[in-house]
This record gives sequence, structure tokens and C-alpha cells, in this order.
Amino acid sequence: MGIAIVPTPVAKTRFLLTLTSGTTWTVPAGVTYVNVTLRGAGGGGGGAPNSNAMLGGNGGGGQIVSSTLATTPGASISYAIGAGGTGGSGGGGAAGAGGNTTFTGATTATGGAGSTGNIGGPGAAGTPSLSAVNGGQNGVNGGANAGGTGGNGSIDVEYWL
Repeated sequence: MGIAIVPTPVAKTRFLLTLTSGTTWTVPAGVTYVNVTLRGAGGGGGGAPNSNAMLGGNGGGGQIVSSTLATTPGASISYAIGAGGTGGSGGGGAAGAGGNTTFTGATTATGGAGSTGNIGGPGAAGTPSLSAVNGGQNGVNGGANAGGTGGNGSIDVEYWL
């Protein structure tokens, strides 16, 4: 009867990095895969049609996409963070759509639609991109003047060492 030697498992540390600017990320030594969550930027809010109680609509939220990617330690990975859509002008101006967020090797997260402006009535809300959960912040209501800018996109990078 022999004695079995069982190796002691080595505990790994989880790292979570949120990218909100820049264009490249270098894979740390020893990392062979990452989980990424991409958030498209939110669309802008529509401008208020007048100075009464009428408000422009909120912008749509950006899409959220998650992927697991094989990586090479030391490799440089390109990415882009979507910019929030511009707010609509006062007097009922339509707002801009949010920008797409990308990470090389992962699926793109599409930005949310901007709100329509509407002179004489409230602006229509932007449609969330591809019926996804709100990623970027919604553009704020127009108030008496211009609509708010949508929230920028971001990328969460999760890995273990």
C-alpha cells in the first residue's frame, strides 16, 4: 500500500480593472484568458421644447456584452471606449447616439439611441440598443433648455494570477 501525495492547491488572486479611457491594454505575465464586459455609451437626452413643464426624453442606454477571451501574456490589446451622445439643443432638438465600445477579439457593445426632440411636446425616449440592459447612463431630461449628454462606455477586464 502506497502513500498518495496530494499537492496543495495554489490560491489565485482575482483582479478587476475598469477601462474608461486609453486605447491599449497589456496582458500581464501569466494571464492566458480574461473575462471582459463591454458597455456601449448612453444616448443623449432630447432638448426641452419650451420653458414650460415639458421635458425632452431620456437617451437610450448602451448595450452590455460579456466575453471570455484567450490571451497571450505580454500582448497589447486595442480597445475603444464609446463617448456619450450629445444632448439635444434647446427648443426640442434631437440628441446624438452613444458611441460603440470595442475590445479586440470581443463582440462590440453598441451605443444607445439619442432621444428625439419635439417642438410643442415632450421628446421621445431613445431606444435601448438591441434591447439590452442599460449600460451607459441615460441622458438626463432636457429641463428648460438643452438635453444632457449620455454616459460614456467602459470595459471591465477580469483575470486571475
